[in-house]
Amino acid sequence: MVRFFPIKQSITLIISILIHAGLYAQTDETTEKVKKLEVRGYVKDLQSLIFSKDFDSLITGNLIHNRINMRWKPTAKLTGAAEFRTRLFWGEEVKYTPDFSSGIGYNQDLIDATFTWFETESMLMQTYVDRFWLEYQTGDWEIRLGRQRINWGISTIWNPNDIFNTYNFLDFDYEERPGRDAVKVRYHLSEMSSLELAASAADESNEAVAAVKYNFNKSSYDFQFSAGVFHEIFTLGTGWSGSIGQAGFKGEVQYFAPHQDTTSQVNLTLESDYVFEEGWYVNLGFLMNSKGISDPIENLSLFNFQLSPQNLMPTKWNGIFTTGKQFTPLLNGQVSVIYAPGTNLMIVLPTIQYNVASNLDLDFTWQSFYAEQNQEFEGVIHRGYLRLRWSF
Repeated sequence: MVRFFPIKQSITLIISILIHAGLYAQTDETTEKVKKLEVRGYVKDLQSLIFSKDFDSLITGNLIHNRINMRWKPTAKLTGAAEFRTRLFWGEEVKYTPDFSSGIGYNQDLIDATFTWFETESMLMQTYVDRFWLEYQTGDWEIRLGRQRINWGISTIWNPNDIFNTYNFLDFDYEERPGRDAVKVRYHLSEMSSLELAASAADESNEAVAAVKYNFNKSSYDFQFSAGVFHEIFTLGTGWSGSIGQAGFKGEVQYFAPHQDTTSQVNLTLESDYVFEEGWYVNLGFLMNSKGISDPIENLSLFNFQLSPQNLMPTKWNGIFTTGKQFTPLLNGQVSVIYAPGTNLMIVLPTIQYNVASNLDLDFTWQSFYAEQNQEFEGVIHRGYLRLRWSF
């Protein structure tokens, strides 16, 4: 069965984009013409290979990904944005993945802004609007309303303080990261401190998130403290970023109070990075999820990698080591290894990137999962991705 996006809505969407792309404005201060609307984006082609643990079977996937980022600034105080990604999936990965379309969507949105152009047994084309906001700035005040990213995280991989829109670090093809339907108000107390209030909308009251954050700088460290309600659970958070000698030092802690029949929970991450004279970059990170799994599990497919603010990793203790280097101005590479003691889970993530031209990039990413299965440490699944990106 083939399901198509309604033609009327398709035409409306296309016409709207074409009309807005032609808007220009004249500034009052000068005679120079400036754009009211700025349009940027990219097109990516991603080829995926999914191998079984012994490399004796293979599932292929194909993806063409187009992103459009639009900024609209009619006045000095008012800014609007609309960003969306259109993806065409086809191949064996679509065919052999049960309910594939629901697995690539996002269920945190109050307004459903996912448009499925068509869907067949082995092909799917879908557009998702992940940014649609309007911001007003005056003096020390900033007010933003709409679908936006509320980025309260500090660390590189795991962000316990990011209670609004957690991202999955395995989803490397989503650099922009997901957003939420929310309102955010920020007041700048000084050049180095501010107070921020944010609240996200939800269909049900038990899915809403609202919190306030205060950040400031002291002794060359950036600090932040937050308090709020996450899905009816009271939560407190703190984070910092600075350095010890020449090494960077970051951390975040998030506490979730007991609620109904659940106990309290703490997520803690620590991170340090250093750049050597030869150009090598090293990052060490640690994550503790007080409600995570700490024993081996027989079936890795039972692990929940649908990450959330309370489940940044399904395992209790986690460490990550990353190293990388810019080998030439056009070539760089890095490798990350995540290990969870107790559960005995390991994820190996190497990446190599090459800049073909000023607006054309080629990269290859690998993901291998290892775990203790039937009292033996072995490979579980391996994935390879070859991606070509053209930016405009």
